[in-house]
Amino acid sequence: MLSLEQETSASARLKSLWIPRFRFYTVVALAALALTVPLLVFIHGGVRGDVWWVWKSGQWMFQHHRILMKNPAGWSGAALAGRPWVNLEWGWELLLYILNPHQNPLVFLLILFVFEVLMMAAFFWAQKAVAPRLTPELAMGLYAVYACFIFPFTVKLRAELFSYVAFPVLLGILWRGRQNPRWLWALAPLTLVWANIHGSFLMIVVLSLLETLFSLWRRRWDLARLEAIRGLLLPLAISVLFTPEHWHVLTYSWWLDHNREITNYIQEWQPINFRNPAFAVWPVLVVLSWIWRSRSRAPYPGVLDLWFLGITFAFFDEVRMVTYFGMVFILWWAYGLGQSERYQTWLPTDRGCRPLRWGLGVGLSAALLAGVGVGIVKGREIDQAPVPGAVVSWLHRHPHQVVFEPNAVGGYLIARNVHGVFIDGRADFFLANDHRFQDYVKLVIGTAHPAQVASIFHRNQVDVVIWPYHHIDDNLAWFMARDHWRKVLVKGGWAVFVPPAASRSS
Repeated sequence: MLSLEQETSASARLKSLWIPRFRFYTVVALAALALTVPLLVFIHGGVRGDVWWVWKSGQWMFQHHRILMKNPAGWSGAALAGRPWVNLEWGWELLLYILNPHQNPLVFLLILFVFEVLMMAAFFWAQKAVAPRLTPELAMGLYAVYACFIFPFTVKLRAELFSYVAFPVLLGILWRGRQNPRWLWALAPLTLVWANIHGSFLMIVVLSLLETLFSLWRRRWDLARLEAIRGLLLPLAISVLFTPEHWHVLTYSWWLDHNREITNYIQEWQPINFRNPAFAVWPVLVVLSWIWRSRSRAPYPGVLDLWFLGITFAFFDEVRMVTYFGMVFILWWAYGLGQSERYQTWLPTDRGCRPLRWGLGVGLSAALLAGVGVGIVKGREIDQAPVPGAVVSWLHRHPHQVVFEPNAVGGYLIARNVHGVFIDGRADFFLANDHRFQDYVKLVIGTAHPAQVASIFHRNQVDVVIWPYHHIDDNLAWFMARDHWRKVLVKGGWAVFVPPAASRSS
């Protein structure tokens, strides 16, 4: 029989051999999963909706060598030509075009992969501040939950993708800034970039205000002063002075977030639907998390609980906040788990860094190979045309003033150089400059009777309608039948309609 000393020595030897390998295999599997799932979701959904006008905006700026601040003449018809546009995402639009000027589907896939890696790196950087002793295996597991079950809701090549990287960076800066206020200086360059890419940069101001109030409550007067200057005043000054919209970048962002037309009719700005199983699970998980929190002996910082509460209410109020909620959710759990010795570092640095780095490298490589492999096989699905090419060709060949079409394909038509598109994904532009968004809503949800449809078409100079043939609203179909509009083309499930005079000339 082995002595106790021999058993202890054998156990220690087995642990020194097994745990590094366990870390390597676990990190490989979780990293590959966390990166591959969003890629597959993106491939399945493809480039759609707003991404097309985003890309086209970048092309316009690249060709004209100036920031797009007025609606181009050919995009939306003569009535809206030259109208002002507070373009909060101009930096992302230009970047997307520069990175992929030829709309190569694999390049779009690689752009997403790069931002996934940056998002993962930003999370681990924030997690190292919030829960520095949490084992890498558990940290990667938490991130995999976020990447597989939360991020896929919002996988698309919009400016929000940059915000998903910047947000955990912001959280990491603020957390470190409590101990070392010098970190707060990093908010200046973060604001400079973020404010020119996406309106969510205002979270810098909101969370810095919260940090300032907490410091005042704890009577840390010097820290509160630094947080107010470096986290509030400096970011506000940078956003006003170093963006093309200046003061409008603040006022317009607030107006956009509180516009009832947007919050009432655009799905991602609406409260979550608890009848949807994909969303119904989250209130349950939040409640269970608080129950676990109440039974845990680990003391939570009040500001972390406020982060969790605030972002939970923001998510329940607006679906689009799901990704920000997810990041705070997993950091909140990381802090709690990191307080228990059971979940703290299992290996010393000299033994654990190498398998972690190799695991990350192999996991990232596996995800990239899997994503590119599927992308090559299903490349056509990534940028599959939402409108048949024959319809686009017809619009190019036949003179028209404005073409009425589903909002989701407006950006695609603009990207294909179709002029006079009735509406695209820039709801803010149409709400700020005209009533075209409201007119579109009336036509699509069927509240406009034929006389009103005629008035809307006349006011907006609509002389062509393209629509999925079997999904035409009854009122719209009634109007076109009453006024003798004719189908001049049916292709790929889509139909082109023109008024009587135009149909004779076609």
